[in-house]
Amino acid sequence: MKLRFSIIYIATFLLTACSVQYNLKSYKAISLDVSEEADSTSLSIITPYKAGIDSIMNEVLCISKIEMTKGKPESLLGNFVADLCLQQYSEIADICVMNNGGLRSTLKKGEITRGDIYTLMPFENKLVILELDREGYLELLQHITEKGGEPFSGVRIVMDENGTFLNQTLDLSNNKIKVLTSDYLANGGSNMSFFTGKEQEIVDLKVRDAIINHCLSNDTIISKLDNRLSIIK
Repeated sequence: MKLRFSIIYIATFLLTACSVQYNLKSYKAISLDVSEEADSTSLSIITPYKAGIDSIMNEVLCISKIEMTKGKPESLLGNFVADLCLQQYSEIADICVMNNGGLRSTLKKGEITRGDIYTLMPFENKLVILELDREGYLELLQHITEKGGEPFSGVRIVMDENGTFLNQTLDLSNNKIKVLTSDYLANGGSNMSFFTGKEQEIVDLKVRDAIINHCLSNDTIISKLDNRLSIIK
């Protein structure tokens, strides 16, 4: 019995001592080009649907007189989107607030197609209206200035060069401000925590569809910078 255990021990030791360890010194990444013809059966199924979608997305909605891009403290694109949303609901909302992160592309000068709007606003976010008291409203303005600007409409804001809110033009005598925004922001997205817990009135219109409605209602579209967020140095 002892001899058997000794043999097993010696064999285990030899196997362990003689085991080979490999250390990878370097490697080279190789890219292989693979080409394959599209499956004709799949194409025959997809093509009619693609043609239908293309015809919808390539529909020209209007003409833009200028190129619109996003930026801070204000931008042609941000002003355009915030203004058109507030214009459609000005009777029940005091201001409109969006965020630059929600604008995913630019609008070029010239023909604007339905596909361009889907590229600009690919999300399914809906417009909602919620009510802020004076304290919550001023917190919102402070947030906008700390960010260096976000798309908004319906008020003019003054900030200092350090991003501190200084003044605004909206009448606060009734202590109730109706804010039009997206459901994403209304639920605290983009660090807008002052919106959370507030009762929301669902407008039941997607932000994207609000833009499309505006484009369909106007042969030409345009935007302008109007110093709605001014910086005092």
